[in-house]
Amino acid sequence: MYKMLIVDDDRSEREGVKFLTKQFNWDLEIAEADCGEAALVYIRDGNSIDILLTDIRMRELDGLQLAHQVKALSPHTKIIFMSAYGEFEYAQKAIDLKAIHYILKPVEIGEFMRVVSNVIQMCDEDLQEKMKNERIQEVYWKGIRYEKQKFLYDLIQGRGMTAEEDNETTGTVIHFSGYRYLRMVMIHTGSRFFDMIDLDAEAVLTDITAGKADFVNLNEVQSVLLYEGKPEETEADIIQMGTLLVGLFKENYSIDVTIVTSGLIENLGQISSEYNLMETMLANKFFMKQGAVLYTGEVIAGDRDVSLYTRNVLIEMMSWLKEIEVDSSKIAFLIELLQGGKTVSENYVKFVCTDLLKSILGRQTPQNVNGYMMGLERIYHAASLLELLKVMQSIAQDLVMSVEKPQELLSRVIEDIVQLIDREYSSEITVESIARQVYLSPGYLSRLFKKYKGKSIIKHITSIRLEKAGELLLTTNKKITDIGKEVGYPNFAYFSSLFKNSYGKTPSQYREEHGL
Repeated sequence: MYKMLIVDDDRSEREGVKFLTKQFNWDLEIAEADCGEAALVYIRDGNSIDILLTDIRMRELDGLQLAHQVKALSPHTKIIFMSAYGEFEYAQKAIDLKAIHYILKPVEIGEFMRVVSNVIQMCDEDLQEKMKNERIQEVYWKGIRYEKQKFLYDLIQGRGMTAEEDNETTGTVIHFSGYRYLRMVMIHTGSRFFDMIDLDAEAVLTDITAGKADFVNLNEVQSVLLYEGKPEETEADIIQMGTLLVGLFKENYSIDVTIVTSGLIENLGQISSEYNLMETMLANKFFMKQGAVLYTGEVIAGDRDVSLYTRNVLIEMMSWLKEIEVDSSKIAFLIELLQGGKTVSENYVKFVCTDLLKSILGRQTPQNVNGYMMGLERIYHAASLLELLKVMQSIAQDLVMSVEKPQELLSRVIEDIVQLIDREYSSEITVESIARQVYLSPGYLSRLFKKYKGKSIIKHITSIRLEKAGELLLTTNKKITDIGKEVGYPNFAYFSSLFKNSYGKTPSQYREEHGL
């Protein structure tokens, strides 16, 4: 739909033009103004118009003067002049303004139809040309972005270096996007993320660093940001920026990330080696706190902190194992290894925990196969040592409480999930996000929920949201769009469709039916 602004100080003329436009069923939105000044105010208030149909002779600001200013404000606008005066002087001025047409009053219907139809056709052609140019621009930028992404990816992987680039010496400008110095920030999510969301990471980092930035996805769980580094940056500055990124991902996407920032890069040849160092540090992410922020310039201190944190968590695990009278000697052995400067792997720690699981189960009913299998699932999917500690505590507590009641454990997990959905239905919860919170795989969680509740977890979330929406429609005077957002559906059309499918009525019909 195009918008046409009719400007004439004679109301009857404006009404006549509006009447004619309705008769021909043009897809036009009509606005009107009784003088040139009012028309300019309308446009300057942010109202875009496609067609200006204006009288020439008006008091103060006449049609020609108005057209000059409209063209300056909105060059794409098509102009049609109307006047009872057919003098050549006015017509010539209109031609200089590149007016589309000049119509004499009183308006002849056939001529009016021809003129406006031509103008609408020109608007169509302009729109098609604009869309074509936008598609070309989009393809162009996608091509540029792809080439840059590939170039970055190859550099990080140690490929695509020319001999000249490889021999760059410290002090030379990095021949990539004009950086003098460069830093890399690795963002690791621990679960599938970067291929499922349109993240404008470059804009995010540009805001944080107050400078330009580049971004490359390495895989579904890992991406690298590159930005203009400064020699005067301190470790505190780097850690602060990493902490800001951790908070940003937590607030906007409800996901915990691990951040590793490189040292200062002065030539292209350093990019791959710094990335390898960052990868080495990230290998210990299982033993780090959620939202850990690391810096390659402090590798030794970082290792020391990780080892200390690991020992503290394992000591806590050993203490509650003793409380439930389970042999904790294997955990004590892990602690001895760490105290002796040895390293332990994530897989070895999880293997020890599976042995502990057998010991815990051995104190209960040996037939508790379901509990054992679910315990293995939860141990395997624990993304960090702290999560693993919580999993083992939960397993021990639940199994001790459910002696000779193997189904009670599973039932309790499902009820916990139901309560979680009741609390968080308004947020962007998914099967994956719920599975992470209860330490189960999404597939196993889906099967378990349907078995106990008789419906899929997605259907349950939808029913809770629509039930809450129905309550809000009847108990508040909030706008329907706001209610949709409040129950987790920011897309109004989608919310209205789901609501109608469930209640047989649109939200507005449902509210009206109850006299509200």
